[in-house]
Amino acid sequence: MHTQRSRFVRRAVLFGGPLGYIVLGLFHPMGDLDVGDAAGLYIFLHLVQPVLIALIAYGLWLLVEGLESTAATIVRCALVPYLILYSMFDAVAGVATGLIVQEANGLSAADQAAVQRMMDGIGEHGVLVALWIGSGLSWLVPAVAAALAVRERVPGLVTAAMVLGALVFAFGHPIPPGPIGMALFLVGLLWVELRPREQSVPEVAAPVPS
Repeated sequence: MHTQRSRFVRRAVLFGGPLGYIVLGLFHPMGDLDVGDAAGLYIFLHLVQPVLIALIAYGLWLLVEGLESTAATIVRCALVPYLILYSMFDAVAGVATGLIVQEANGLSAADQAAVQRMMDGIGEHGVLVALWIGSGLSWLVPAVAAALAVRERVPGLVTAAMVLGALVFAFGHPIPPGPIGMALFLVGLLWVELRPREQSVPEVAAPVPS
């Protein structure tokens, strides 16, 4: 019973993060959020995202559990930067942007135009660009390392799909890159976790001569 519960929790974490990001990406508005756009869903999605970030990090940790390769070590070391940088980018580009737009929607047309000009300038600010690049790389490093760490358990094409998926998702979580990239990465997780295990044949002791 304990083993079954542990397996259920493991699979819920491994699959829950990617599946959640696929759904989030499908509902995430394409392009930048501008003044005048409805911001409620946008804010909600970015408030949910920290939970998915944590699930992804824990899932990668479980994926390489017990492995002592260099790739597995890279995964473990890279998870903290991923948690920090991706959460920072989500808070600034997601929650903060949504709240600004939501508040600006109640202003006059002139004030809305001023807020939009401010947002356009912030969108090109070096700090935000650096956060976008950093968040993508912070995901890419542990994800690719995890794919390489389990490459002996999966066919080469599955490893390639995981690496390609990690690269595509690094460009962003909205559709199209988000769901496509995470779906490709999920293929490898499903293969590792659900592939048929080889049954070990018990050795038969040789008869002792009388």
